[in-house]
Amino acid sequence: MRALHILAVVLLVLLLIGQVRMGSRARFNAGGFFLWVRLGKFRIKILPMKPKKEEAPSKPKPPQKKRPKKEKPPTPLPEKAGGALEYARALLPVALKAAGGMLRGVRVDVLELELTAGSPDPADAAMLYGQANAALGALWHPLTRAFRVKDGAARVKLDFNAPGMTVYGTAELSIKIGTVVWIGLWAGFKALFGVLAARKRLKIKRRQRKAA
Repeated sequence: MRALHILAVVLLVLLLIGQVRMGSRARFNAGGFFLWVRLGKFRIKILPMKPKKEEAPSKPKPPQKKRPKKEKPPTPLPEKAGGALEYARALLPVALKAAGGMLRGVRVDVLELELTAGSPDPADAAMLYGQANAALGALWHPLTRAFRVKDGAARVKLDFNAPGMTVYGTAELSIKIGTVVWIGLWAGFKALFGVLAARKRLKIKRRQRKAA
Protein backbone atom coordinates (compact mmCIF):
# COMPACT_ATOMS: atom_id res chain seq x y z
CA MET A 1 0.00 0.00 0.00
CA ARG A 2 2.87 2.36 0.79
CA ALA A 3 4.21 1.96 -2.77
CA LEU A 4 0.80 2.84 -4.18
CA HIS A 5 0.64 5.95 -1.98
CA ILE A 6 4.11 7.05 -3.11
CA LEU A 7 3.17 6.45 -6.74
CA ALA A 8 -0.03 8.46 -6.30
CA VAL A 9 1.89 11.36 -4.71
CA VAL A 10 4.48 11.31 -7.53
CA LEU A 11 1.74 11.33 -10.17
CA LEU A 12 -0.04 14.19 -8.38
CA VAL A 13 3.19 16.23 -8.23
CA LEU A 14 3.87 15.61 -11.93
CA LEU A 15 0.30 16.59 -12.77
CA LEU A 16 0.64 19.84 -10.81
CA ILE A 17 3.99 20.62 -12.46
CA GLY A 18 2.44 19.95 -15.84
CA GLN A 19 -0.18 22.63 -15.15
CA VAL A 20 2.49 25.32 -14.58
CA ARG A 21 2.72 27.69 -17.52
CA MET A 22 5.96 28.80 -19.13
CA GLY A 23 6.31 31.51 -21.74
CA SER A 24 7.59 34.96 -22.56
CA ARG A 25 6.57 38.60 -22.40
CA ALA A 26 7.56 41.18 -25.01
CA ARG A 27 7.07 44.94 -24.98
CA PHE A 28 7.78 47.51 -27.66
CA ASN A 29 7.59 51.25 -27.03
CA ALA A 30 9.60 54.43 -27.49
CA GLY A 31 12.26 53.07 -25.12
CA GLY A 32 13.00 50.08 -27.34
CA PHE A 33 12.26 46.35 -27.32
CA PHE A 34 12.09 44.43 -24.04
CA LEU A 35 11.82 40.66 -23.58
CA TRP A 36 11.28 38.47 -20.51
CA VAL A 37 10.95 34.71 -20.12
CA ARG A 38 8.89 33.29 -17.30
CA LEU A 39 8.25 30.06 -15.49
CA GLY A 40 5.16 30.26 -13.34
CA LYS A 41 5.44 33.53 -11.39
CA PHE A 42 9.19 33.92 -11.92
CA ARG A 43 10.45 36.24 -14.71
CA ILE A 44 13.93 36.79 -16.11
CA LYS A 45 14.77 39.76 -18.29
CA ILE A 46 16.52 38.79 -21.53
CA LEU A 47 16.50 42.00 -23.56
CA PRO A 48 17.94 44.55 -23.43
CA MET A 49 21.07 42.84 -22.09
CA LYS A 50 23.35 44.57 -19.64
CA PRO A 51 26.53 45.90 -21.28
CA LYS A 52 29.59 43.77 -20.63
CA LYS A 53 32.63 45.23 -18.93
CA GLU A 54 35.42 46.03 -21.32
CA GLU A 55 38.43 43.77 -20.85
CA ALA A 56 42.01 44.98 -21.08
CA PRO A 57 43.50 44.36 -24.53
CA SER A 58 45.66 41.25 -24.56
CA LYS A 59 49.07 41.01 -26.18
CA PRO A 60 48.97 39.85 -29.79
CA LYS A 61 50.06 36.25 -30.23
CA PRO A 62 52.80 35.45 -32.71
CA PRO A 63 51.49 34.04 -35.99
CA GLN A 64 51.54 30.27 -36.19
CA LYS A 65 52.35 28.31 -39.28
CA LYS A 66 49.32 26.56 -40.67
CA ARG A 67 49.75 22.95 -41.53
CA PRO A 68 48.24 21.82 -44.80
CA LYS A 69 45.03 19.94 -44.20
CA LYS A 70 44.62 16.49 -45.64
CA GLU A 71 41.85 16.39 -48.16
CA LYS A 72 39.14 13.89 -47.37
CA PRO A 73 37.75 11.77 -50.16
CA PRO A 74 34.42 13.24 -51.34
CA THR A 75 31.27 11.47 -50.28
CA PRO A 76 29.37 9.98 -53.21
CA LEU A 77 26.59 12.44 -54.05
CA PRO A 78 23.77 9.89 -54.67
CA GLU A 79 24.27 8.30 -51.25
CA LYS A 80 24.44 11.66 -49.44
CA ALA A 81 21.44 13.22 -51.19
CA GLY A 82 19.35 10.06 -50.99
CA GLY A 83 19.99 9.61 -47.28
CA ALA A 84 19.11 13.21 -46.44
CA LEU A 85 15.94 13.01 -48.52
CA GLU A 86 14.79 9.79 -46.85
CA TYR A 87 15.31 11.23 -43.37
CA ALA A 88 13.62 14.49 -44.35
CA ARG A 89 10.58 12.61 -45.64
CA ALA A 90 10.38 10.71 -42.36
CA LEU A 91 10.94 13.65 -40.00
CA LEU A 92 9.20 16.56 -41.74
CA PRO A 93 5.58 15.37 -41.12
CA VAL A 94 6.44 14.76 -37.45
CA ALA A 95 7.96 18.25 -37.10
CA LEU A 96 4.94 19.89 -38.74
CA LYS A 97 2.48 18.04 -36.49
CA ALA A 98 4.53 18.89 -33.39
CA ALA A 99 4.67 22.57 -34.40
CA GLY A 100 0.91 22.58 -34.98
CA GLY A 101 0.36 21.03 -31.55
CA MET A 102 2.59 23.64 -29.93
CA LEU A 103 0.70 26.46 -31.63
CA ARG A 104 -2.64 25.04 -30.53
CA GLY A 105 -1.34 24.80 -26.97
CA VAL A 106 -0.05 28.38 -26.89
CA ARG A 107 -2.27 30.90 -25.16
CA VAL A 108 -1.93 34.66 -25.46
CA ASP A 109 -2.41 35.87 -21.90
CA VAL A 110 -1.97 39.55 -22.74
CA LEU A 111 -2.12 41.30 -26.11
CA GLU A 112 -2.16 45.09 -26.27
CA LEU A 113 -1.71 47.18 -29.39
CA GLU A 114 -1.91 50.95 -29.31
CA LEU A 115 -1.34 53.30 -32.23
CA THR A 116 -1.08 57.04 -31.71
CA ALA A 117 -1.75 59.35 -34.63
CA GLY A 118 -0.65 62.92 -34.26
CA SER A 119 0.07 66.05 -36.23
CA PRO A 120 -0.18 69.80 -35.53
CA ASP A 121 -2.42 70.08 -38.59
CA PRO A 122 -5.95 68.75 -37.78
CA ALA A 123 -6.48 67.57 -41.38
CA ASP A 124 -3.23 65.57 -41.35
CA ALA A 125 -4.05 64.20 -37.92
CA ALA A 126 -7.48 63.02 -39.12
CA MET A 127 -5.90 61.32 -42.14
CA LEU A 128 -3.31 59.58 -39.95
CA TYR A 129 -6.07 58.52 -37.55
CA GLY A 130 -7.93 56.76 -40.38
CA GLN A 131 -4.72 55.08 -41.56
CA ALA A 132 -3.94 53.96 -38.01
CA ASN A 133 -7.39 52.37 -37.63
CA ALA A 134 -6.99 50.48 -40.90
CA ALA A 135 -3.48 49.29 -39.95
CA LEU A 136 -4.62 48.18 -36.50
CA GLY A 137 -7.50 46.18 -37.95
CA ALA A 138 -5.16 44.48 -40.40
CA LEU A 139 -2.91 43.43 -37.50
CA TRP A 140 -5.50 42.62 -34.85
CA HIS A 141 -7.93 40.31 -36.64
CA PRO A 142 -5.34 37.78 -37.95
CA LEU A 143 -3.72 37.58 -34.50
CA THR A 144 -6.97 36.95 -32.66
CA ARG A 145 -8.01 34.31 -35.21
CA ALA A 146 -4.66 32.48 -35.01
CA PHE A 147 -4.32 32.42 -31.20
CA ARG A 148 -6.48 32.16 -28.13
CA VAL A 149 -6.35 35.62 -26.57
CA LYS A 150 -7.23 35.78 -22.87
CA ASP A 151 -6.86 39.52 -22.26
CA GLY A 152 -6.67 41.68 -25.38
CA ALA A 153 -7.05 45.36 -26.15
CA ALA A 154 -6.54 47.41 -29.31
CA ARG A 155 -6.99 51.14 -29.59
CA VAL A 156 -6.05 54.19 -31.62
CA LYS A 157 -5.32 57.51 -29.94
CA LEU A 158 -5.25 60.99 -31.42
CA ASP A 159 -2.58 63.35 -30.14
CA PHE A 160 -1.97 66.70 -31.83
CA ASN A 161 1.39 67.02 -30.06
CA ALA A 162 2.73 63.70 -31.35
CA PRO A 163 5.28 63.88 -34.21
CA GLY A 164 3.46 61.32 -36.34
CA MET A 165 2.32 57.71 -35.94
CA THR A 166 3.77 55.74 -33.04
CA VAL A 167 3.24 52.12 -32.02
CA TYR A 168 3.10 50.56 -28.59
CA GLY A 169 2.63 46.83 -28.06
CA THR A 170 2.70 44.22 -25.30
CA ALA A 171 2.34 40.48 -25.80
CA GLU A 172 2.59 37.67 -23.28
CA LEU A 173 2.50 34.05 -24.49
CA SER A 174 2.39 30.92 -22.36
CA ILE A 175 2.03 27.18 -22.69
CA LYS A 176 1.67 24.44 -20.09
CA ILE A 177 4.78 22.42 -19.25
CA GLY A 178 2.69 19.26 -19.53
CA THR A 179 1.72 20.15 -23.10
CA VAL A 180 5.36 20.71 -24.07
CA VAL A 181 6.45 17.42 -22.46
CA TRP A 182 3.62 15.44 -24.04
CA ILE A 183 4.25 16.84 -27.53
CA GLY A 184 8.00 16.35 -27.08
CA LEU A 185 7.58 12.69 -26.09
CA TRP A 186 5.13 12.06 -28.93
CA ALA A 187 7.41 13.74 -31.48
CA GLY A 188 10.47 11.92 -30.11
CA PHE A 189 8.88 8.47 -30.49
CA LYS A 190 7.52 9.31 -33.94
CA ALA A 191 10.90 10.66 -35.05
CA LEU A 192 12.71 7.59 -33.72
CA PHE A 193 10.44 5.17 -35.59
CA GLY A 194 10.65 7.35 -38.71
CA VAL A 195 14.47 7.36 -38.63
CA LEU A 196 14.59 3.59 -38.14
CA ALA A 197 12.19 3.09 -41.06
CA ALA A 198 14.21 5.46 -43.28
CA ARG A 199 17.45 3.65 -42.37
CA LYS A 200 15.84 0.33 -43.26
CA ARG A 201 14.72 1.68 -46.65
CA LEU A 202 18.25 2.99 -47.34
CA LYS A 203 19.78 -0.41 -46.57
CA ILE A 204 17.37 -2.08 -48.97
CA LYS A 205 18.24 0.43 -51.70
CA ARG A 206 21.99 -0.13 -51.17
CA ARG A 207 21.53 -3.89 -51.45
CA GLN A 208 19.52 -3.47 -54.63
CA ARG A 209 22.24 -1.24 -56.17
CA LYS A 210 24.97 -3.75 -55.25
CA ALA A 211 22.98 -6.64 -56.70
CA ALA A 212 22.31 -4.76 -59.95
